[in-house]
Amino acid sequence: LDESSVRQETINGNEAATAHARAEGWQFGIAVIRAGGQVYRLLTAAPSASTSLDAVANSVSGSFRILSAAEKAALKPLHIRVVTVRPGQTMGSLAAQMVGVDRKLDLFRVLNAMSPGAAVSAGDKVKIITDR
Repeated sequence: LDESSVRQETINGNEAATAHARAEGWQFGIAVIRAGGQVYRLLTAAPSASTSLDAVANSVSGSFRILSAAEKAALKPLHIRVVTVRPGQTMGSLAAQMVGVDRKLDLFRVLNAMSPGAAVSAGDKVKIITDR
């Protein structure tokens, strides 16, 4: 932790503190926000050579807000499900089944440790993100 970087701030009306840290080739933006009787910690990481950490960390912490009761009620938890690949299914068709995520195909590959050129075969077990 770079103690000289610690700053007391207000983020979207909430008491907060921010700081920077470095470790093993990485730099970190740290935000601690007190809101609604809770304390939230946000950590943003970037390679040491990156010049975009401050902008990204500020965007992340600046987007923080407490959800309304209606927003909380509408939330559906996401789950990782293991499914068996059926004949004719591809990485793309399986990824398309995922809900609540962006970049479905990229996430499918990461979840299943598959390279861009990899393929699935009938009978394989793969992970997908679902709300069921």
